Amino acid sequence: MKLAGYTRDGSAILSAQDFRELTADELKQHALFKPVVAEARNRLALFRVLDENYREWSDYLQSLLHPGPMDEDAIVLNLERLLLNYLTCAHHLRAHFEASFQQRFRTDSSEQKKYKMLVDGLIQSSWPFAFFLDYRNCAQTRGLALGYFKRKLTPTSVSLELTLNASELLNTTKDWPRSKLLPSKGIMELLPLLRDFHAQMMQKYSGIIIQTLFADLIPASEFYKKLAAEVAQKNPGQTLALRSGDPTPTDNKLVFIPSDLLAELGLAGVVRK
Repeated sequence: MKLAGYTRDGSAILSAQDFRELTADELKQHALFKPVVAEARNRLALFRVLDENYREWSDYLQSLLHPGPMDEDAIVLNLERLLLNYLTCAHHLRAHFEASFQQRFRTDSSEQKKYKMLVDGLIQSSWPFAFFLDYRNCAQTRGLALGYFKRKLTPTSVSLELTLNASELLNTTKDWPRSKLLPSKGIMELLPLLRDFHAQMMQKYSGIIIQTLFADLIPASEFYKKLAAEVAQKNPGQTLALRSGDPTPTDNKLVFIPSDLLAELGLAGVVRK
């Protein structure tokens, strides 16, 4: 197998170039990391789905800052839809990986203890993370998630007010096991809370999942980044690939490898333990 580079225009390969044979050690590492990359691309894509949900929420909020009157009922309906979509996606992501963890390590008490310690540590260090783990269940009970919303217009500005009332939430349910919500929290600003929660999910919770379920992902990412850097040095216009054999008129034998696996997964900012 050879180290190669290629240029692409959309789905069409314009050119490809072989640089050298992979060493025996590189072949061994590629064989080890190939299934890791395949599984990560499939399962960690849930984080990209979550990020897309948050981007859609943020983009819609940004659109509300354009001047002029708007249909407030339609705004509230869209905000409810987008927020519930996001919370449901976050819950599904966590449920999926927790089930995967239990399936893989159901007889390994030390790994289970490690995972619980890491998640509990994140809950302790980030109140917004703890709060939204609880809030999804509260929203499910209420049926709606938004709380109070007001779009304020002045002759020179547009502002948005989105808040949650701690006392009202506690009247809905007393079940806040992680965040220990108290009435003293008062009126809480939704946007910075959700922004912080999303950052924790994309950076720290993803790091926990990688550390516990995908331990070889970081070494795999570094291995292919090193090969990609070599390709870029030899030909700055080309992207990393491997060549599995001699090309034919119908098969170029290229194996496409991500140059930066974590970036492709939307996890370039992951916090590594």
